[in-house]
Amino acid sequence: MHNEKQAAAAQALKMVKPGMKIGLGTGSTAKIFIDMLGELNKKEDLKLTCIATSVASEEQAKGLGLKLAGFGKIKELDIAFDGADKVDKKLNLIKGLGGALVREKIVDYRAGKFIVMAGQNKLVQKLSGTVPIEVIPMAEEAVKMDLVKIGAKKFETRMKGERKFISDNSNLMLHVEFGEIQEPAKLEKMINSIPGVVDNGIFANKRPVVIVGKQDGSADTLG
Repeated sequence: MHNEKQAAAAQALKMVKPGMKIGLGTGSTAKIFIDMLGELNKKEDLKLTCIATSVASEEQAKGLGLKLAGFGKIKELDIAFDGADKVDKKLNLIKGLGGALVREKIVDYRAGKFIVMAGQNKLVQKLSGTVPIEVIPMAEEAVKMDLVKIGAKKFETRMKGERKFISDNSNLMLHVEFGEIQEPAKLEKMINSIPGVVDNGIFANKRPVVIVGKQDGSADTLG
């Protein structure tokens, strides 16, 4: 699996051009990509400016000498590189099980090109399983009741040890199951219409380019 992640990240790295404004994702594959990007930038001084989707990715990028900025200075991103938890045949995604979905969606949806790096194990016919949803703490129980009304079959509040997991945005994370998701874009919108929901981990409203790494070191590009 590590070879697949390396292959996807290496293929994605070929899309980086000097002077680009880049979104940096979060997760194990994104971490590999950021390491590769940092090394390439040291060799070639690409004059990149980056926005990270999590505190972890930001700290990693800083440690590698990559220049970071916010949307106050970067008005438009050229490209964003991120991973995914699941990718269906229409290139809809479930992302954010690491807890960074809100910042990921802000960055990935605002990029001119959205590049997803994934191993073959992430490909599915239809999305299903856990959908992460970030919620305002005071709305936790109310949101759960509303999620049942739109088809949630099972949910739990993500924990970190004996305490509730707190996102980089100081919110809670619900892990919710809807069964097989027939209309990802519709469900993404329905979840976000619930008062108290910040955002959710269905990414169906921006079509990505998906780079699928293989064990032999090669990669396929979808989309």
